[in-house]
Parts: sequence; C-alpha cells; structure tokens
Amino acid sequence: MFYWLYSVLYIFLTIIISSLIIEQNLKLIFFLIMFLLYISIYNIFITFDYYIKLRNNPGIKGDRGNPGDSGQNGNNGVCTMAKGCGIANCRKLIVDELSNTFPEYKNIRKKISKSIELSHNEKKQLRQINTYIDILIPQCEQADDVASFKTIISNTIS
Repeated sequence: MFYWLYSVLYIFLTIIISSLIIEQNLKLIFFLIMFLLYISIYNIFITFDYYIKLRNNPGIKGDRGNPGDSGQNGNNGVCTMAKGCGIANCRKLIVDELSNTFPEYKNIRKKISKSIELSHNEKKQLRQINTYIDILIPQCEQADDVASFKTIISNTIS
C-alpha cells in the first residue's frame, strides 16, 4: 500500500512541476527523466523488498557434508584449567564404559560415526543414554579416580 501511495504522489508532483515548464520539448524531456527516475526508485524498492523476504526465509536444507579431518589428540591427565584434578575426560570414560556394557550402544555409536541414519528405537535409546550420561557427568567431575567412578557406573546400571 505504501508503494501505491508513493506512486500516486509522485505522478501528481510530476504533473504539477511540469505545468511550470512552457516549452514542449523541455516538457517531454522532463517527463522522460521523471519516468526514468520513477523506474529507478521502483527498482530500488523492489530490490530491498526482495532482499528482506529472502533474509527472513530459511532456505531448503541441503545434504550433510563430508566429515572433516580429525584434530590432534590431546594429553590425557593434564589439568591446567580445572579446579580439582580428577578424571580428565568424563564423557569419553562414560561412553566407553557404556559401550562395553551395552553392545547396542556401541552399534549406535558406530552408525553415528559413519553418518548412517538411526531407526526410531535407536534414536530413543540414544536419547535415554545421553540423559543418563548427563546425569553421570557431575558425579564424574567430583570423583577422584577412574576405578571408583567405574564402580559407580556399574552400580547405577544394575
């Protein structure tokens, strides 16, 4: 609606200003210039309108890309940033222990690493295990050694 109002006002303004021009050749040139100016302003308006529509709309989700190269392995047992030097990598320890205990979880981890789509039941199992891991991580960070924490994991599983 704003654009139509602008167009009508522009046309009226052009006609009013053209009435001040007496010579017909100059009046024709004036109308051509005003027409070109109108087309240019219309083009700028449409460009901004199209840009705003594209910016706010997400595109079509593409295929998953190739996995990148693995990074360098870090040093195990180095605690420079931690408050207390407990277990270095809690999540890895818990995932390894659960993979040894549950062969289904090991298969799910293999599928994830190979970017194979999981079935509904596998997704459900993965959600439950990830919730369990999130519960164990604070306990792991407070644990003193790996052996005592592995007993905590085995006690909570059985």
